[in-house]
Amino acid sequence: MLLTKFFSSEGMDLLPDAYIFKLPHFIYLFSCIIILFILMRFLNTNNPKVNKIVIISSIILLLGLKYGGEAIFIYEWYHFPVPVSSYSHPFFDFRTFISFQICGINNVLLPLVIIFNIKPMKDFVYSSSFIGGLAVLLYPAGVLYGDPLVITFPMIRTLTVHFLLVFLPLYMMKTGDFRLEKSRWKNVLYGVIIVIAWALFGNIFVDKAANNMFLMENPFFGGPIPFLNILPDGIHAAFLILLVFLGYLLVYYLAGIYNKKYPIKP
Repeated sequence: MLLTKFFSSEGMDLLPDAYIFKLPHFIYLFSCIIILFILMRFLNTNNPKVNKIVIISSIILLLGLKYGGEAIFIYEWYHFPVPVSSYSHPFFDFRTFISFQICGINNVLLPLVIIFNIKPMKDFVYSSSFIGGLAVLLYPAGVLYGDPLVITFPMIRTLTVHFLLVFLPLYMMKTGDFRLEKSRWKNVLYGVIIVIAWALFGNIFVDKAANNMFLMENPFFGGPIPFLNILPDGIHAAFLILLVFLGYLLVYYLAGIYNKKYPIKP
């Protein structure tokens, strides 16, 4: 019975934003900060063997948790007369392979970009993974849900994945695999346009109620975030795009500071 509860999406639709800026959220946030600091501070990035272990382990976790969760959702769809949650879906569903949400997209793209060393995609995927993961750490709607004391595989999945979306790009940059340079800003712009078009395709033609990337409806309306909680649908999208733009500016600014402090050795 305990295993049945653990490997279940039951409760994922309950109280999706009840714990924002409350004790469970702060425990999650500060735990991530502490773990991130320890990993970035004490892992020896000058050791190729350590780097290989860290990178391969992170990729296995990202992909294993992604498709492990999908396996649960697919199982529930076919074995219960009524869907256990809105996350339950058939095998032949876009969500089985890749999401329409930015974090879900990068959950798949980040490992692929690293494995196959797809350099033109690194600017967008690394920076977007970091921004998307950080956004969820700061506003974990749909990540902390239901009863926070009832730990399930889907909850572990999403908590871990969003942490890794922040950690892995930073680690790859620290190893010297990649440097975010202003001269390649167009790579990020192209990536943003493509994923927005992909999300709109999902919203318009696949599931009109999905609100992928929050483009159709304001999920923050009436919530705890000032100004965002009063914006009507449609207008909120322009403000979200502005926030994302500022997020990229901040990432480039911090990358510039890092590049100056740790210049490429001749």
